[in-house]
Amino acid sequence: MNTALATACHVLLPARWAMTGMAGAYALSYLAGLALTARLLRRRLGGRLDDGAVRRTYTKVLAGAACVAGLAWAADRACADALGAGTVPTAPALLAGTLTLALAYAGLARLLRVDELRRLRPGR
Repeated sequence: MNTALATACHVLLPARWAMTGMAGAYALSYLAGLALTARLLRRRLGGRLDDGAVRRTYTKVLAGAACVAGLAWAADRACADALGAGTVPTAPALLAGTLTLALAYAGLARLLRVDELRRLRPGR
């Protein structure tokens, strides 16, 4: 599904929007994979899959990702505006956006009490 949607984005969208479309295609294919996996797990587990818990977790993750994406974009733009255009200034701008994304997402996921974060810590 992802390959078909990404190819359609490449062929149908203007070059300026192709990567954005491909990111959306990835998100849609991931969502379809999640729905299929939940359905198969529900069938295999005989209905013992807690749909509410899965929905809550993914809602928290999606909300966190949406908020943090804006912050990462702003950090990247601020750094790019301060350093100018070109190959060399692009690396610090990318690093600023990536670090902002990682740190803000981890902090927000912790505030939203995403249970899976606790499993990342050693000894738990």
